[in-house]
Amino acid sequence: MASEFWTRHVLEGSIKTMALRFLAWYRREFFSLFPPEMVAWLTDRGDRQLVVRAGGRDLWCLDSRGAPIWRLSGDELASSSLEEALRRQELTRNSVRIGLEIEADSFFVRRFDVPRAAAGALPKLLVADIERKTPLRLADVLYGHLIAEHPNAPDKLRVSLWILRRAIAMEAAERAGLAFSDVGFIRAAGQREGGEKTPLIRLHSEARTSYRFRNLAFGLCAGIFAFVLVGVVTTLWRQSALNEEIDAKIQEMSVRAARVRQSVDRASSESRILSVLRNTRRSGPQFADLWEETARILPDDAFLTDFRLSEPNPNERTIDLVGSARSAVGLPARFNKSPLFSDAELTAPITPDPHEKREGFSLQAKLEKRKQEGGK
Repeated sequence: MASEFWTRHVLEGSIKTMALRFLAWYRREFFSLFPPEMVAWLTDRGDRQLVVRAGGRDLWCLDSRGAPIWRLSGDELASSSLEEALRRQELTRNSVRIGLEIEADSFFVRRFDVPRAAAGALPKLLVADIERKTPLRLADVLYGHLIAEHPNAPDKLRVSLWILRRAIAMEAAERAGLAFSDVGFIRAAGQREGGEKTPLIRLHSEARTSYRFRNLAFGLCAGIFAFVLVGVVTTLWRQSALNEEIDAKIQEMSVRAARVRQSVDRASSESRILSVLRNTRRSGPQFADLWEETARILPDDAFLTDFRLSEPNPNERTIDLVGSARSAVGLPARFNKSPLFSDAELTAPITPDPHEKREGFSLQAKLEKRKQEGGK
């Protein structure tokens, strides 16, 4: 319980919140030490967008809000190469993404609903929808999609599939003086009626520029922050180790207590068995007594081949005898005269043996219960 308290309420609770606040404050104060140009360099992610609209030839560089910053004219691109034009802007080819803006009316839009559980298989569903429910071939189109919550069914998602003929995109790139392989994404230029959002169709994964010095600066800052947290983390680790040791000792003592309980239960069970055996011994004769009494009752010319003690009904014990004698007819009467037996009877017909001049018999007799001491 102690480990769970430290993990849930301390590590994931207050410390996590304080750490996020400290990082935000540290980042703000760190960037305030540098001029705006240096801050722009440090925070540059190398993902500038150069967009050309369908039918146009100029490449416009857009900021994060989509506002144009500067442009590369079609004549400039025609007189040199794309790499040279970017170099004059102090950029490399890998630091920009080139996109095409095509009118929204050029897209074919399909909308359908899918179960929320099938969201992981959505890429395959999009391909199947294009191949089966549109007259277009998959190799001839480019497509993107948007996912939204279903307004009426919480267990479903509403998918908007935007499909564009590849020939339209290739024609727009060629008209702008670009190779189609230079185009990284395509998006709709104008919103459709109702202000519906449009997806960004990515054609290939864009390479990112690796800023070694910038990453090194961020790494040093992260290292400083890590050293600040070493003391707190070490204290928490020691506390967690101590709690785990205590939990292990508690577990060990619980196992020992369980073993003691098992020993007590076993001893109690054996005591109950002994008590039952004592009561049984008091309530009825012992086997040796039965054997001795049977030997006394049977005549000298009789012998047994089977002597069995059984309990056919609750609280009723019997003996079953199988053997032979010169005369077996009077055996039940001899057993009924004994104080240990009652209701003796033959359980099978007598089988005479003319060669031995003996009679085989099978006899059963009930055992008389002993009277309890003090009874009348």
